[in-house]
Amino acid sequence: MKSRRIALVALLSLCCLGPALPEDFRTIVAGVASLSADSPDGVRLSMGYNDAVAVLIPKDSPFIQGFEIELKAPPSAQSSLGFLAYEVWRRVDPSPDKNRYAYSGERLITQPLQSRAGLVIQVPVRKDHGLKSGPYSTVLPILVEPRDLPFVFKLYAPSKVVTSDLESAQFTVRIRPLLTDEGALRLQLRYPEGTERGQVAVTVDEKRLAEGRYIDGKEALVLKAGNHFLHVASELYRDETRSFTIEQGKTLDLSIELAGTMPIVAIEAPDSAQVSLDGAKINHVAKPSFTVDPGDHTVVCRIGDYTVTRKFTAFRGKTYRVVLAI
Repeated sequence: MKSRRIALVALLSLCCLGPALPEDFRTIVAGVASLSADSPDGVRLSMGYNDAVAVLIPKDSPFIQGFEIELKAPPSAQSSLGFLAYEVWRRVDPSPDKNRYAYSGERLITQPLQSRAGLVIQVPVRKDHGLKSGPYSTVLPILVEPRDLPFVFKLYAPSKVVTSDLESAQFTVRIRPLLTDEGALRLQLRYPEGTERGQVAVTVDEKRLAEGRYIDGKEALVLKAGNHFLHVASELYRDETRSFTIEQGKTLDLSIELAGTMPIVAIEAPDSAQVSLDGAKINHVAKPSFTVDPGDHTVVCRIGDYTVTRKFTAFRGKTYRVVLAI
């Protein structure tokens, strides 16, 4: 039995990473893990020695560079893991379901399990992934693209020799997405009501965005996770600046209300005062700030027999604070 087991391990270690052809296979699907960047902890499932789990990833997942399958065996079955192997399948048809048993797909890898507590494998889903094998995990030499889904991880006993411990064992499987160190900004510029949209220059971290892109809330800008700085400049609108933080695997929605470049005046005066601007009375209590035309202006404040006058010159894009105290 021991020599047969050694030969089996040697044989399986040589399988198999050539061009895959569709094959029929049978298994019980213990569960389906639908991964998302919004749930970085992933999904936990339970499976037997002859079961499988399926993995699904949304087609539009810019922050997922791969996924990890962590298999843990119960203590009673750890010494018998050498009797088991695992397979990974792609393009499985029909869609995996707990009530279905027969499938077809392309088998990519067959490997024996080692007699230890479990197994951790990582599967890349984009060419520019940064995954690397280490002492606690192995990156499979395959690339799973959206057209390769559903992906299936399957346990089985190649020699058909199964101990009683394996027959009753329930393996714990954790499947989680592996995220890039990125997030995204979805920017929405809102223009003053009743005005035509003018050209704006948007820079993020001092890098100018392509004209017309990333400003209408439809296209998201991918950025490294962390703190960033945004600046909006235009001859028709006031400059706007924002500091914002991008979280790993998440999209930040940011809306900015643009204002015209007409000068703004803010007046502070006692509520009982009578205030006029260029000879016209204004209600400074109900409307403490308002726009004025560029040029010279005069503000007069009266309370009883006392009068205070302030003069100023207004320029486009500026805000003026006029304090009138008696």
